[in-house]
Amino acid sequence: MSFRLNQNSKVLKPYEYKAIFNDGKITKGKYWQIVARRISSPKPRLGLAISKKVQRLAVDRNRYKRVAREAFRLNQNTLSNWEFVIMAKHSKPANNQIISKDLLNLFNKITNN
Repeated sequence: MSFRLNQNSKVLKPYEYKAIFNDGKITKGKYWQIVARRISSPKPRLGLAISKKVQRLAVDRNRYKRVAREAFRLNQNTLSNWEFVIMAKHSKPANNQIISKDLLNLFNKITNN
């Protein structure tokens, strides 16, 4: 399996985001909030919605995006048949490992239910 993130593995269009928000289930952690829905395609898809209201500085928003993309990329073989929209939450600063671990716990919670 390839670990690349190509166009097919990203949620890009507004109507795709809307479908996930309307039909998906919400899971919250300390640093993240995920809306996910099951799909028929075996390839998982990722959408990011990191708001300026939550992470004011562009540096912080970009760091959260990098961490989310990397966690998704490395674990996409265990996330098959799901579409995700990942959002950051208001939280105190933490290092990338802690943030990534919180996201992986949410992925496991969603896929095991």
